[in-house]
Amino acid sequence: MYYQFTGGKGVATAAGVLFGFNPWLGLATLATWVIVAFFFRYSSLASIVAAVFAPFYQLLIWGGGPLSISITLISLLLIWRHSANISRLLAGKESRLGAKPDEHHAPAHPPAHPTSHRSSHAKGHK
Repeated sequence: MYYQFTGGKGVATAAGVLFGFNPWLGLATLATWVIVAFFFRYSSLASIVAAVFAPFYQLLIWGGGPLSISITLISLLLIWRHSANISRLLAGKESRLGAKPDEHHAPAHPPAHPTSHRSSHAKGHK
């Protein structure tokens, strides 16, 4: 589930910073992530949407100022770092939450193994 701790560190750091700036902002952004992840099953999509919404939450609920500029910069950096994920999402190749790491690219049915050591009786010859 943790994909050997690859990815997610930037999102976790950004979330920690948001909670440090304003716990309510962190909670609102986390709720956005959870809702998107629950319905669409893409962690990267949830992260991108939460990053887009965080500056808007700050501006609409708590106002502008240097803090909103900082949050906007963090969000832009996070979205930029997800450019490969955005490409995979658009191509339909992004892995879903809960899927095994190889499940997205594995064939639906494993190939049948040929049995080359059949006896002539098994082939219908007598």
